[in-house]
Amino acid sequence: LFPFLGRDHNSSCAMARSRMRLLTLLALAAVLGFSPCGLGWFSREETKEQLEKTAKVWKQPHNFRIVGSQFSVDTISQGAEQWQVRAVETNGSSAMFAARDKGQEVSYGINYDSSKSHWKPPLNTRIYATGISDEGDAPEWTVRLEGPGSAPKQLSVTGKGLEDVVYDASVGVERRLKRGLFWSYALDAKGREGWKPWIRQGLGLKYAPPAGDVNAKFNVFQAESKEPNGTVSMDWEGLLRGRLTGWSSKQGGKILSTDPQYTFRLNRDGLDARARAGARLGTAFGAAAHVSPEGEYQAEGFAEWKNQKELIDGVVVGADAKATAKKGQVELQPVGLTAVAALDKLAPELLADGSTIGLRGRMKLGDRPSLAAIFGLKATKLPQVSAAGSVHLQEDGDVTGVVRLVAEKLKGVDARYELSKTSQGVRQAADIRSPKVDFGGGSQLRLTGKFYKGDDFGVGKPRVQLGVQYEGKVNVLGKSLDLGGDSAAFDSGRSLLDEMGNPWSSPEARKARNSASILRRRVESDFGEARRWLEK
Repeated sequence: LFPFLGRDHNSSCAMARSRMRLLTLLALAAVLGFSPCGLGWFSREETKEQLEKTAKVWKQPHNFRIVGSQFSVDTISQGAEQWQVRAVETNGSSAMFAARDKGQEVSYGINYDSSKSHWKPPLNTRIYATGISDEGDAPEWTVRLEGPGSAPKQLSVTGKGLEDVVYDASVGVERRLKRGLFWSYALDAKGREGWKPWIRQGLGLKYAPPAGDVNAKFNVFQAESKEPNGTVSMDWEGLLRGRLTGWSSKQGGKILSTDPQYTFRLNRDGLDARARAGARLGTAFGAAAHVSPEGEYQAEGFAEWKNQKELIDGVVVGADAKATAKKGQVELQPVGLTAVAALDKLAPELLADGSTIGLRGRMKLGDRPSLAAIFGLKATKLPQVSAAGSVHLQEDGDVTGVVRLVAEKLKGVDARYELSKTSQGVRQAADIRSPKVDFGGGSQLRLTGKFYKGDDFGVGKPRVQLGVQYEGKVNVLGKSLDLGGDSAAFDSGRSLLDEMGNPWSSPEARKARNSASILRRRVESDFGEARRWLEK
């Protein structure tokens, strides 16, 4: 696993110096560990326990990968309780895996998506398949088959072994009758528990001339029967939407900036109508109304204004407001204020391209304002270091935010620091990687350190990891493979973390389980992909 061994004399000397640094660090750790005060945030007993764990290297976090031209294999682990081994297509997403989350049994599974795979099914179809099996349990699997084209053509099936199998299917067809006139057919079918059939059909007629500004549709749907004898019930819908072409340049040219747009939708629940038009000076106005089958109606109108102005080169300010009128009452929505400063234009000798600060506020009379600020900074004379963040003052007075500092290739060092505050408390995370030690032939080694602090890692006790990152190449049967990974020699915690410092769980196992869960919820619902397509 270390192909840099056996290099020339200079590499051997560099290796010897690295060994001396490592031995020095270990000696210092031993002195601190057995001293009366321990490791600062550890008691003496906790320090001894930590050193005993450190000696058992298999209980430390490890992340290792082997990358070939077609496949790659990667592993992540911390002892026997948390680990994942995955074989995945190189530059793809399909994977076979074995994993174990803390407190659970070992899971085996597969995730395959032909749209992101080198292996494609015939007839331009897409296949999405997942499967997962815990030790001693029947495998839970999901298969989704999609046909080509924009109209829905799909069949999705999930089950646990050969039991509890359910399915969801949708088919949509659209054909042209004459120029601009089309007919459509939609079919949704579901097989629920016990394969109890659920079938809904729909038929539509659409008029959409190629160069026209009008789109008209009329659809008829099979609905849930409310009759005790099971008589088929029908739903229907008429839709008309379009644009009043030329109004912004002719009839309303002095007021309108865009042609008015309108939508009318008529069904069993009544008539819904909407209209909107853009006007001069950054304004817009519109109206919406609903008329029930009993003749009762509701209506409301709105007017809004939005504008911005560049005060000086690099500084833009703006404001927006909206008012609605309903049942004889006018309500003013919160007024928005915006300011954006391109700091790289204001101070190019100090700040590099992309340095920006933006402010956004929303205020309403009688209420507390909500404020937000976002920034990104990069020094002209130190472009390797950048800072970014955001701060939010909520209407209830709560303040949340995040600040990130990132250093890339700063004299060979890569580092990041993040401080965030949410409703759950304050959280810190830091990661530093030393300059690379190059052994030639693509083999490299660097020291790493990670620091996390927050309620997730225990009150008052930070989570610290110290280790190495390594890369190299190896020849196997005439094929070149890339090796790499991270290994921690010291870890003050007991549970595996992901790259963002959050508690780890197998992403592949989670994806496989979520696919089956989402499909089962869809089967139990009255949602149908074909009907949704017909209603658009």
